[in-house]
Order: sequence, then structure tokens, then C-alpha cells
Amino acid sequence: MNKLNIQPIAEERIKIDITDIPQGIQINMTGDIDMEDPSILLDPFFEKIHSGMIAQGLAEVVADFKGLNFLNSSGIKAVAKWIMKLTDLDEKTKYIIKILHNKDITWQVTSLPTLTFLVPGGVKIE
Repeated sequence: MNKLNIQPIAEERIKIDITDIPQGIQINMTGDIDMEDPSILLDPFFEKIHSGMIAQGLAEVVADFKGLNFLNSSGIKAVAKWIMKLTDLDEKTKYIIKILHNKDITWQVTSLPTLTFLVPGGVKIE
């Protein structure tokens, strides 16, 4: 189990694992998220991450999307909604989201870098 006691997700075509890293946690997403409404799956997951990061005072979430072959626009919206939660935090509870992406997957190159503009300084992409 990880620092935040969040269960991994294993659905038909998507797997999301959470591992501990020294400064926080890492989320590893693999597969495809192309269900009609991925927010049903992603919103509660990201809410648990967000609440846990604040409660434990952790500094960083590494979101590894490199193994995510596809994320539809509704899924990107769910990620953006999570990122926007950073705007409500004060300096003591603020954490950084570092997004790891695969430069060989077109949707990642076109969509993920734009998320860094939502909360300047709150999201980094590598």
C-alpha cells in the first residue's frame, strides 16, 4: 500500500498504480481511457490524491502518463479539473504535479503541455 492508502485501479483497458517516492507519490497510468465518461473513474481518484497530499503535507505528485496510449477529451478534462484544485491551496498546503509524457504519442505531445498553463508553477512536464 502507498502513503495515501489509495487502492490502485485495474479496469478493462486501464491500469493505475500508485507508488511512494521520497517527496510524495507517483501515479503510473497504462492502457487506454476511452470510456464515455471517464470522470466517474478519475474524479474520485484524483480527489483522494488531492485530499491525501494536503492531509499529509506531501510536496509532489509525479503523474507518469508515458504508458497511456489514449486519453479522450473527457479524461483530459478530469486531469485539468484536478490540476485546477491547486489554485485553492495556500503556500503551506501547495504541492507540485510533475507530468511525465511520451514524446512518441501524439495526443500526449499536443495535450499534456497545455496543462502547465492552468496553474503557472504548479505543473511541470518532462
